[in-house]
Amino acid sequence: MSTTPNDTKPDFDEEFLQTLGQWKEKNKIQDDDAVYLLVELFRIHQKHWDALRQRQMPSLDQFRADISAVTESSKSFREKLEELIEALAAQPAAVPIKTLPLSEAKYAAAAALLGGLLIGLILGKFLL
Repeated sequence: MSTTPNDTKPDFDEEFLQTLGQWKEKNKIQDDDAVYLLVELFRIHQKHWDALRQRQMPSLDQFRADISAVTESSKSFREKLEELIEALAAQPAAVPIKTLPLSEAKYAAAAALLGGLLIGLILGKFLL
């Protein structure tokens, strides 16, 4: 996975101030003009919300660390689960399992099939 560069972020504030100065000169706006004050207020608002976003957003390194921790936890869980399955498989059953002989199972299946057919025929005659 590629690493993120540790370069500093570009400072768009200086570029904004230059553009704002050009705009003031072009439109002959005074420092105490209401429009200029609104632009300044917007700038303050934007800096505030940018700072909030920076505090709330985790860094990519933190995200990677969290993913690594989750991966390690899942590996550990899988290992413990495999140990539990092996331990349970090694234990004898508490109650012996009783099985039905194959011949009796065949008779039961045939009786259920015959009973279902008879019920179907009887209901078919009454409903039609």
